[in-house]
Amino acid sequence: MNYRFENFINSASANKQAFESSIKSVRSELESMVSTNSTPVVPSPAKTGWLRGSLSYPWVIVCSLVPSLKDMF
Repeated sequence: MNYRFENFINSASANKQAFESSIKSVRSELESMVSTNSTPVVPSPAKTGWLRGSLSYPWVIVCSLVPSLKDMF
């Protein structure tokens, strides 16, 4: 084989091993954090039934305009 190709393969395998070891270390860190950190569960606030964000505004307009249009006709 060509020396550059062998160097490329060796570099790729070294990078893969380094990546796998970093993934293992991150996984072990996360598992240790999750197992030691016991935060209390906070109940979620009551839901109003309205859509979130800007999607709620068209419903407000429709709910206010439909009765007024109904009264006009």
